[in-house]
Amino acid sequence: MMRSAVAGALTGAREATNLEVLFGGYAAPDSGQFTITHTVGAKTPALTGLVIRKGEGLGGLALAQKSPTVARDYLHDATISRHYDPAVEAESLRSVVAFPIVIEGAARGIVYGARRQTGTFAEPEVKSVRAAAEAVAFRVAVDEAVQKQVESAETAEYLRTVHSAPADREWEQVRVAFAELRELARTIEDTETQVGVQAVLDKLTPETVAEGPTLSAREIDVLALVALGLSNREIGGRLHLELETVKSYLRSAMRKLGAHNRVESVVLARGLGHLP
Repeated sequence: MMRSAVAGALTGAREATNLEVLFGGYAAPDSGQFTITHTVGAKTPALTGLVIRKGEGLGGLALAQKSPTVARDYLHDATISRHYDPAVEAESLRSVVAFPIVIEGAARGIVYGARRQTGTFAEPEVKSVRAAAEAVAFRVAVDEAVQKQVESAETAEYLRTVHSAPADREWEQVRVAFAELRELARTIEDTETQVGVQAVLDKLTPETVAEGPTLSAREIDVLALVALGLSNREIGGRLHLELETVKSYLRSAMRKLGAHNRVESVVLARGLGHLP
């Protein structure tokens, strides 16, 4: 699912510019290399599967420096190594720009834009390749954060099923994972990922009592963070909501639940199966 982010970003960048070829890929943290997994506009398979190592070639240089690099004439640029000349020559590439995919301060891959003629790149072309790299970085960061929380939630669910009386610390893990997964779910556009995250959220809560009140998704989001002890202002910051909006959701949830205060609203919501 995460690799589709590369394909989408490359296609979008090519549609936005007149660049002939775009390609790229990314890898796990601290690997020091990545594999080119996607190409758009390539005429040969020479680039696909190419392993780019830190410091080697134009992309490897951008990876090492964590900053963009440009070659007006790749095959005659004395500042880069010659490790990937055969692939570049097979694809007849000449001018190449490389933007690192930076995630949490680490360069994890590269998005390249290239032409089959020597020369400089126009500003819109450079911006488009940069935007593609940033789009991939955002999507990968979100997906990896989701995966981390899913693993945490599944661990917590396991603890809940194997112990007859889970410890408070274990329940706290469940509640933290539940709240963070709900936050991350709102940033995901991929339908398959959304379904997977929702399945995990369903595991973390008991079956909702049929005769209980129906809470909106945002009301549950707010209550999940109230359960972690966050203030209204902190909840607003986490959910990107105005303070008064948070208060409105909380008041609405309390009214539906028949609660008189924040603590009681969380207790009642748990009893009805809305929260773990």
